[in-house]
Amino acid sequence: MQHAAPEQTDDLWLVLPHLGPGGAQKVALLAAGFFMAKGWRVRLVTMLPGPAQAHAIPEGLLVTDLAPAVDALWKRDHWNRSLLARGRRFLAPQRRLHRALARLVMGPLVGLLEPVQPGPRDWRSRLLRWCVQGIDGPPSWELERLLQSHRPRRVVSFLSRTNMRICSALWWRDCHLVVSERNDLRKQQLPFPWPRFRRLLYRRADVLTANTAGVMDSLVPLFQARQLALLPNPLPMPVVPAAVGSAGDRQGFVTVARLVPQKGIDVLIRALAQSAGAARNWTLTLVGDGPERAALEHQVQQVGLQERVHFLGFCTDPQTFLLRSGVFVLPSRFEGMPNALLEAMAAGLAVVVTDASPGPLEVVENGVSGLVVPSDDPFALAEALDRLALDPALRERLGAAARDTLRQLDWPVVGPIWESLVDQP
Repeated sequence: MQHAAPEQTDDLWLVLPHLGPGGAQKVALLAAGFFMAKGWRVRLVTMLPGPAQAHAIPEGLLVTDLAPAVDALWKRDHWNRSLLARGRRFLAPQRRLHRALARLVMGPLVGLLEPVQPGPRDWRSRLLRWCVQGIDGPPSWELERLLQSHRPRRVVSFLSRTNMRICSALWWRDCHLVVSERNDLRKQQLPFPWPRFRRLLYRRADVLTANTAGVMDSLVPLFQARQLALLPNPLPMPVVPAAVGSAGDRQGFVTVARLVPQKGIDVLIRALAQSAGAARNWTLTLVGDGPERAALEHQVQQVGLQERVHFLGFCTDPQTFLLRSGVFVLPSRFEGMPNALLEAMAAGLAVVVTDASPGPLEVVENGVSGLVVPSDDPFALAEALDRLALDPALRERLGAAARDTLRQLDWPVVGPIWESLVDQP
């Protein structure tokens, strides 16, 4: 009798919600390439239906997408007469009861779980995982199923809810887990009971990392007993062709961002409309898409900027548009550490950011490597835009300083940091 060969063990999993647009996705794929170059067997795991794939997959990277199975479990397929579909419908009331009871435990009864710790298979651990599966449903179920057939040696997860799912799934499993938290917990709003889950589930992380010092500061009060570490976003320095010249030689504003309220694009449009100086003659290129696009296009029409503001939608190669522009603007209402900002600085652009979050301020020093303006202040932003549009020498100086600053995020610098945190026994 022949036995099937055992599944080859993966050296590293990188776990994400999806492969749509986003800085975490770029970072994960860069990390995949870095560790595959070391000869590791690396698998990317995604779990949620949503945005279409927006990034190229490095050759040799294994990919497991749980989204189709998760989507099938979420659908109310009353038209489907198969036994499987009938079973899903039969269990739906039980699932609703499971969810309601889980919310009760995580609400007034959450004190019962406070002493919980990963490892022991005691009643508190079982109850916590039961609550996670009741609240989260299919994503947690499918991740658990995948781990029954695969046993990775190491896992790095990205983004808050994905982090909590993998912490729960690995609660009793022997695997080195690095959690990458990329949001300032003091400003991030998660629906109940996810903040309570995070406080308990992050106890499973062997290393809890942040990509900025500001995010790290928000983790310390809740997770002082964990190993906390700063894990910078890697950013291979791009080659800037000599033909494009410096930021001082080019004109035009550019923003690369999802069109969501967080990014403050509405403030940028108001600032451009209020400009009384040299910025009146510059165009604005918006690279990115999102739910606010229609509202922003309407705003542009209302202020009469249709000829100067160009919506390009999502682009796989924003570098092309960065190198055609003179100034990168990111008027966010809050941020972690936006990759688009880092890419603009690495390309040698003068940048304008707001003071809303500490992340961008860790790389942008006002008047040295960019300009910093108050958040939600179109008048201050308009002044900064006019100042940069008027002064090519200032743009060139700030752009050169920005590029020098970003050299500290190239792989020769951050690679050993990643390796020291991920490659642990």
